[in-house]
Amino acid sequence: MTTSTYLRARSTEQKEERRRHLLHTARLLLLEIPDVHDFGINELSRCAQMTKSNVYRYFESSEAVLLTVLVEEFMIWHTELRAALGRGARHRGTIEHIARAFSATMAARPLLCRLTSVFPSILERNVSAERMVGFKQGLLNIRKETALDFHNCMPSISACAFEKFIHQALPLLIGLWPLSNPGEVAAQVMARPDLAALRYDFRRDLEEGLLMLLRSRLSE
Repeated sequence: MTTSTYLRARSTEQKEERRRHLLHTARLLLLEIPDVHDFGINELSRCAQMTKSNVYRYFESSEAVLLTVLVEEFMIWHTELRAALGRGARHRGTIEHIARAFSATMAARPLLCRLTSVFPSILERNVSAERMVGFKQGLLNIRKETALDFHNCMPSISACAFEKFIHQALPLLIGLWPLSNPGEVAAQVMARPDLAALRYDFRRDLEEGLLMLLRSRLSE
């Protein structure tokens, strides 16, 4: 299939199929591109075998594509987190269990972490207010559902308190990912034994940070 033979979608089903095709292609591209800054409509349209004008019928910018992928990643993560919370009966109902499930499932989705780390500074640019509202509402819904899952796991902490916990955990995640995944030169420098104290381990440090936040919730 080539861009010249990729006919314009007419029905609602065809349009949704085309949209899903673009998002799937975007995911494949992001697996190959080490830096999300290099993701663009030109490459997306080429790999999706669609014209740029057709791509713009579905997404007004590359940032809009990435925001949509990010929301979908959060939804997948939420499903995996819920399953993780249901495991480990011995430690279930403790803040240690919640922090461990949170950090483990997040670390298992590097694309989610990559996109989350840049959404305030990069992805929330060059998108319409309508697209931004949809993105924010999607995040808010996931946060509320996750807070309820945490509350069901540990009823001694209210869902409202868990919402505040998640609100505070997001900046921690945004900061830790790039610190734990430095560029090539920085990674070589950080491999020096005398600089070991400056290294970050994403999963370990995220879990420790989450525990600190949860302990602060318990002390209120």
